[in-house]
Amino acid sequence: MSDTEKDRYAGEEMEEAGREDEVLVSDDVISTIAGTALAEVKGIAASPTGLVGLLGRRGAARGIKIESDGNAVTLDVSVMVEYGARIPVVAAEIQTKLRSAIEEMTGKFVRAVNVTVQGVRLPTGAPGAEAPEEEALDETPGQDEAREEG
Repeated sequence: MSDTEKDRYAGEEMEEAGREDEVLVSDDVISTIAGTALAEVKGIAASPTGLVGLLGRRGAARGIKIESDGNAVTLDVSVMVEYGARIPVVAAEIQTKLRSAIEEMTGKFVRAVNVTVQGVRLPTGAPGAEAPEEEALDETPGQDEAREEG
């Protein structure tokens, strides 16, 4: 190698060492990855907005909340499970699949995947199964009294 080639090679190494390249992954992308991974979990009836809604950008943002802190991510996921599903097993699978998919695809560290089960979808024909999901999710103790008084 000639002296000129050595100088050029040394210069290239110095340029690489001084680089400050950065890759940013938006929360929308993380949300989409999470929604797609969530769709693969068995035992989930839906998110509060519907499982199909999770696969689009806007739907994913409604069922999955993301907090990014540099290279770390925390997810809050709200779902409904099918009646008869073992909730701890479903929640653990959600945590495993989302953590794996996000870390693998983005290189970010997933600090936590917090799962909130907001309801259980009863089998068709079961008592109470006819109530719309949205009403069942929005029910909180004391709402009936507030409605009657107001």
